Amino acid sequence: MKNKLKWIIVLSAILLLVTIALVLKLKDSEKSNKVDYATYTVKKEKSLNLEGKASPNVVKNYQNSRQIGTYLGIQVEDGQTVKQGDLLINYNVNNNQRQQLVNKVNEFQKSVSDSYRAINQNPQNPNLQKQLIQTQQSLLDAQQQLNQHENYIKDNTYAAFDGKVVVKNAENIRDGQPILQLVSQKSQIKTTISEFDLDKIRQGDRVNVTVINNGKTTKGKIKQISELPKSFENKMNDLNHTNAQSLGDGEKDKDLDIPVTSNDLLSSNTETSKYTVIIDDIDMPIRAGYSLDIKVPLNIIKLPKSVLTKDNDVFVVDKNNKVKRLDIHIDKINGEIFVKSGLKEGDKVIKNPNSTLNDGDRIEVSS
Repeated sequence: MKNKLKWIIVLSAILLLVTIALVLKLKDSEKSNKVDYATYTVKKEKSLNLEGKASPNVVKNYQNSRQIGTYLGIQVEDGQTVKQGDLLINYNVNNNQRQQLVNKVNEFQKSVSDSYRAINQNPQNPNLQKQLIQTQQSLLDAQQQLNQHENYIKDNTYAAFDGKVVVKNAENIRDGQPILQLVSQKSQIKTTISEFDLDKIRQGDRVNVTVINNGKTTKGKIKQISELPKSFENKMNDLNHTNAQSLGDGEKDKDLDIPVTSNDLLSSNTETSKYTVIIDDIDMPIRAGYSLDIKVPLNIIKLPKSVLTKDNDVFVVDKNNKVKRLDIHIDKINGEIFVKSGLKEGDKVIKNPNSTLNDGDRIEVSS
């Protein structure tokens, strides 16, 4: 009986020791998963800072044109603000050219009517159908010429948009000489962006603008991002100017189609490319030439490399220090990691997660 009791005590002691060992091992396992992990709080990129200059949205030049008629004088004063459609320049309009175009339209209209009558009388004649088609096309061409003539007169005598007048010459003006400029009251901003920031902005992005000399602020919108870098544009303009000078007077009005290779345009293989950006939809007028600070709010999330696993996943920590493994979509650009989807601003992710960390583990967070 005593031996039996002795064995029971021994077995109980062994069982107790095994239980204690298992508990200690479990606690050690929990401790191993409760390594103090540092975290990174997901945030959007800071605004992109640019510098630019204000310019009028558009400037239209008005020149003396004998095609319209005899120049009589201007209807406005220097510095005057005008509305679209206001008369700017007075001409003794030469109506002979217009009347000739009107007569041509009337002539072809009559020919079309005559063709319809002839077809009604002889509907089986295919030549009459061809003649009608040709006459209709001639009528369309004549109407287009008349419209172009009338639009030319309108475009060169009336204000094309709201703006301010800058008088260049008012008297003794030869044919083709400038008379005045119409400067739009709407502003636009021209700036440049480096190739390393180009993918961060999009056409239509809203921007915040500060006028440097007076501190006034306004907003705008990115209207255009050039396809070619400034070095390309500048060299292309130089090439076009050089080629235009080499052409005869009769050829200058023709469209230039000059093949240009990238070697003609590249200035340096090591030079950082810059691209022209145009900003419009400005909320207030800004005087041309004013210097501006431009901030582009970025809806971009960038991650440090240390938060990624070898599979480019991340571990997100909740308020109870429980982790969840997420499969996120990223882009790697110039050595930087940008999140396409899977994370949002404010998420906390583990830095340097070890290989034993599993989905659902609780951890200790040091920061």
